[in-house]
Amino acid sequence: MKTPISNKKGVALILVLLMVSVIVVLTLQLNVSSRSQVHEAANLGDGIRVLYIAKSGLFAGMGLLSEDRGNADTLNEDWARTEALSEQSKDYFDGGHLELVIEDETGKVNINKLVEGNGFNNAVKGVLSRLLTQPQFKLQDREVEDLLNAIKDWIDADAEVTATGAENAYYQGLGRSYTVRNGPMESIDELLLVRGVSRELFHGTSERPGLARFLTVQGEGSININTAPKEVLQALAPSITEDAANRMDDYRRNAANNLTEPSWYRRVSGLQNTAIDSVTVTTKSEYFQIAATGHLGTMKRTIRGIVKRDSEKKLSVVAWRLG
Repeated sequence: MKTPISNKKGVALILVLLMVSVIVVLTLQLNVSSRSQVHEAANLGDGIRVLYIAKSGLFAGMGLLSEDRGNADTLNEDWARTEALSEQSKDYFDGGHLELVIEDETGKVNINKLVEGNGFNNAVKGVLSRLLTQPQFKLQDREVEDLLNAIKDWIDADAEVTATGAENAYYQGLGRSYTVRNGPMESIDELLLVRGVSRELFHGTSERPGLARFLTVQGEGSININTAPKEVLQALAPSITEDAANRMDDYRRNAANNLTEPSWYRRVSGLQNTAIDSVTVTTKSEYFQIAATGHLGTMKRTIRGIVKRDSEKKLSVVAWRLG
């Protein structure tokens, strides 16, 4: 008669142990969940902080451009020399800092100007050909020609294939879900959709620079000779060698030299008889790209904005994105 009682006690003991186990598991899970939520909340807070550090950088960059009162835009101005500001930002953000870079979009080649009507703008094509055949891009002459044909077909309004170019039939044959624009590019990132433009060619690698550094879709096509990358300087005329472009760069970085008129390059040794007539060169800029990166511990966020500055130094944001 005692056996059933013992069995009942055993069952009860097992049930109690199970209940205790469940309570322990739930308690541990609640503890883990609570700690996880606290950690997530801290990460969320840091994420918001690092984003606002980046946003403050965007506004700081716009402030520098708005306060610029020079008669010409050069690489000697505050907006082009932001390293000190980036370093000082460590004093303003507790545990964080700002990295700010401002590029002059007017110092780049406007890729949309490659096309004139439904044909090539031969002057701009010449600049782009001289740029892309420079050895650092590691492209053969035929590759450059094919690439420019494909870009032209992307931009021009007709559906005719230009020599080795590419229209809709090519992209549809690859199963792509997009068609050619047949109009001006709206963003330089659009180049990544064009045949022959790989991510490595566009963004660059440790062995070669990316096209994105030298091309733009902003402005009317004039190039600021004061701020253009050296590679673009070299491409402005067939007679400008790499050495000549380096001398031009040295000259314009000397704050004592007058860079108000674009013809200053003729005062550079060896360039007295050089004529830059393939494209219009200027010394004043209208469009700029601001890249502001907020850092906080191991976290970072970047905001990139294209801004337009009018003749009264008022700025408007043309485009922006988180990167």
